[in-house]
Amino acid sequence: MTHLRATDDVLETASLYVLGALPAEERAAFEQHLADGCRTCEREVAALAPVVGELGLAAPTLMPRAAVRERLLARLASPWTVVRAGEGGWERDASGLEVRRLHRDPEGRVTSLVRMPPGTRYPSHRNALTEELYMLAGDLTIEGERLGAGDYCAAATGTMHHETVSEGGCTFVLATFEWNEVVLQPPARSAPEVGLTFVRAAAGGWRPGVVPGVEIRRLYRDRPRGTVTELVRMAAGTRLPGHRHITSEEFYMLSGDARIAGERLDPGDYYRAAAGTSHDVTFTVRGCEFLLISSAVETLA
Repeated sequence: MTHLRATDDVLETASLYVLGALPAEERAAFEQHLADGCRTCEREVAALAPVVGELGLAAPTLMPRAAVRERLLARLASPWTVVRAGEGGWERDASGLEVRRLHRDPEGRVTSLVRMPPGTRYPSHRNALTEELYMLAGDLTIEGERLGAGDYCAAATGTMHHETVSEGGCTFVLATFEWNEVVLQPPARSAPEVGLTFVRAAAGGWRPGVVPGVEIRRLYRDRPRGTVTELVRMAAGTRLPGHRHITSEEFYMLSGDARIAGERLDPGDYYRAAAGTSHDVTFTVRGCEFLLISSAVETLA
């Protein structure tokens, strides 16, 4: 259905669309509406789009307090990166994926949160280096394997994924490399893809950690990189000794609280320590669980 005039509903929808504030399903429906040829909505979007670019210039210029500048410079100089659950914006790519980048290494390894709206299909691609995915919610089908919350998948260097699909939508943590090759005409599947590792949430396999109160569940070992990916549980009051990182270390908090390098981490927070750095005791007050990618070998600080 096309609109004959710009009603209040049309103006509101067009405004939210150009601001990027429409929910994913409503945005997809509105884009289809535009593609169907509604000239009224097209005119409103065309008229409003330039205004969005001017909004950032509308606010008065204010000098930040000296303390704010000092905190920013200290954070930029720190070998530790902390991204809070509410920080950072989501970007949408051409395939419909919504991505919130958490960190990018100089060599091009990127750790992100990814959302796939219902019905999203990501094209076939070949992994330049190891790619890892941990499901937080929803469903995702990779090479015929349907993944749900708590499931994990690793794809070794050179592994090709055929089209990846989410029927009901999903959210996951993704560690990958930005130069993966999109394969426009993938070969037909003749056998299960070699190089894929799937670990189901219900598979079990928890073992005691280095100190009482810690349990570890190994998901994957990337021998070329010298890293392991694990789920870690810490009981209330547990303290881990200080240690030095041979490779970089990444946490994604799933539940509870953790204190590390002077920072408190809560569910949805992300933490990264650069290779060669060390930190003091890591501890939890109420207990926690987190996804960890770290060196296969750590040394005491």
